[in-house]
Amino acid sequence: MVEHVALTGAQIVTTIIVAPLGTMAIAANAFAVTAEALCYMPGYGMADAATTLTGQSHGAGRLRLARSFGMLTVGAGMVMMTATGILLWLFAPEVMALFTPVEEIRLAGTACLRIEAWAEPMFAASIVAYGAMVGAGDTLVPACMNFGCIWLVRIPLAYFLARAYGLEGVWTGMCVELSLRGLLFLLRLRSRRWLKPTETRSAL
Repeated sequence: MVEHVALTGAQIVTTIIVAPLGTMAIAANAFAVTAEALCYMPGYGMADAATTLTGQSHGAGRLRLARSFGMLTVGAGMVMMTATGILLWLFAPEVMALFTPVEEIRLAGTACLRIEAWAEPMFAASIVAYGAMVGAGDTLVPACMNFGCIWLVRIPLAYFLARAYGLEGVWTGMCVELSLRGLLFLLRLRSRRWLKPTETRSAL
């Protein structure tokens, strides 16, 4: 609950940062956020699969299998979202045209989507790795990683870059933060610290 409140609060703060940039920027930001969902929905689907597979394996005490499922699902998620990111970059103008006929909004939204497309592989890593870790009962550290990256990296970067580069600066800050968060999750996934033996079974 606390994590979701913090993440929602960060979205509100991001909107507050965008608001002074004008109504066109607000509209472009809103449409771009909606369009980007087409990219990361497959990642959240893979995260649910990761939670199920690692949870079942971890519950059975099969830690090696749980780690294998974690690595497999993260890899598959990254491949899928890399593909959707490429499509997003290529067809960003057409996607934005579905939302608005206003050229200024379309151009701004297209620029935002093409910036965000570069972060999709690492965004996938953070989404799916989080799902795998939750399945293994590792929730506190991943939640802190999400909270820290968004509030200590994304929000400050968005604020300062917005002053120099406008809406594109906000999305550049988001791209940097998502890439960093994905890297941190990959490092934790590789470290095996997220896998701990159950109370009744030892590692196999």
